[in-house]
Amino acid sequence: MTKRNRIFIGILLAYALGVALLLWRLVGDIDPRYRESAEESLVETAHLMASWIESRSSEEGIAIDALRPVFRALYAREFRADIFGFEKTRVELRATVVDRSGLVLFDSLARHEGEDHSAWRDVRLALAGEYGARTSADVDGDPHTSVMYVAAPIVVGGEIVGAVSVGKPVQSFGQFVEKARRRTLLVGATSVAAVLLLVVIVSMWLVRPFGLVADVWRSVRARSAAASACAGWAAAPGPRWAPPTTTCATRWPAATTWPTTCRRSPTN
Repeated sequence: MTKRNRIFIGILLAYALGVALLLWRLVGDIDPRYRESAEESLVETAHLMASWIESRSSEEGIAIDALRPVFRALYAREFRADIFGFEKTRVELRATVVDRSGLVLFDSLARHEGEDHSAWRDVRLALAGEYGARTSADVDGDPHTSVMYVAAPIVVGGEIVGAVSVGKPVQSFGQFVEKARRRTLLVGATSVAAVLLLVVIVSMWLVRPFGLVADVWRSVRARSAAASACAGWAAAPGPRWAPPTTTCATRWPAATTWPTTCRRSPTN
């Protein structure tokens, strides 16, 4: 392998390594970026629901009766939404309302009513008047069932009387994450292939002519060296030889002797 080929291979390996590191970083950041976007939407939804509940509640208790028919109708609602090539047909938003002690008063999925959620991070922080968020799996040990939750306090009469926590399954936007990852990897692979093609073109159009020039230069130097040797032998004493008709004889017609690179056969 020539030095020129080694240089090209080294450049390609360095570029491929750089692209691989960049893709690894980008692909790893896609999921957190989508989660951040989803969490920001959940924050607004949680505070919207908290404000709606506050407007219907009093110091005597949290009004949750109106939530049940609303969510039943929401889950039964039929629609089709084409979101960048993905079709969404159902609402996956879920909500729970707890009182000031963390006891679940309402669960949109009717799974956890009556349970104590005061230990959950989002509920505990919301009841303390702080920002609360968490991610938990519906099935222990199965990350594909993870759900993001954000809670907001319910304030009535200047006092926190409960909290509302809204959640969204991570899988609901997982298809967008996978599509973004595939696109990123495709762009990276295309970039590497394009650079490889460019290097081949440059090698053929630019480097190869330089190599031909170098080969011609070496050939000229070799012929010059042979000519110098012939000229030196022409002036040296020795037996006469008949030169080839197309080499030294045409270059040095006045010579009487030629070296072994020029002579052909002895004459008398």
